[in-house]
Amino acid sequence: MSFAPPPGSTEELHNRLQGEPHWGYTIYRTTFSAQADTAFPTILRYLDACVKKSLFSECAYYSEKSPGVNPAIYQDIWARYQSTVVEDAAQFAGASIESVRDHFEAVVEGQGRRDFFNSDRMCIVIDEESLLTLLDASVEALEAEGPDHVLETTRFVKVLEAWPILDQYDSFPGWMKCSPRALWDLWKMMGDGEEMRNSWEDIHEMHGGVYCGP
Repeated sequence: MSFAPPPGSTEELHNRLQGEPHWGYTIYRTTFSAQADTAFPTILRYLDACVKKSLFSECAYYSEKSPGVNPAIYQDIWARYQSTVVEDAAQFAGASIESVRDHFEAVVEGQGRRDFFNSDRMCIVIDEESLLTLLDASVEALEAEGPDHVLETTRFVKVLEAWPILDQYDSFPGWMKCSPRALWDLWKMMGDGEEMRNSWEDIHEMHGGVYCGP
């Protein structure tokens, strides 16, 4: 049986994973309280579930075409997904975006992986502001939805770019609010060394400053 190739960015990730053990985001937690302690494990599960749903929604869409893509490619990509969680209260409680970026860049630089892979080019920050939007997030409700991508403007995490190119004449701050549902889309958008500012510029005013995909 012949299969069509998946979208270019998805095919690129699958090819890269022949030489990388896994892919995914590093997630920094900067808010620590009893409420955060209770909610954080569920939030992590929700973020993973959002990536999985978006990935397999893409798979379903392209599988219906003739010829369809090979679902095994998507299964293999998901099997290699692994988020890395950093939640050291002593070091990161109340930490600013800039201090998280400094730490992330130092870790990546120390591993000799600057601009090597998307996992090394951006990371997620869950601060108090983000946490409050995610308290009612439900994996079960997400999984009960249909396969279509849903624009979500009320829940967000903050995604920062390592070594961003900042211009004094524009307003891109080197990070942006991103809907958890758009994390897979953002990963693809950042492929080929693309700058986060290009995704940030796609944020429509009606979305309240939250990146929800193209």
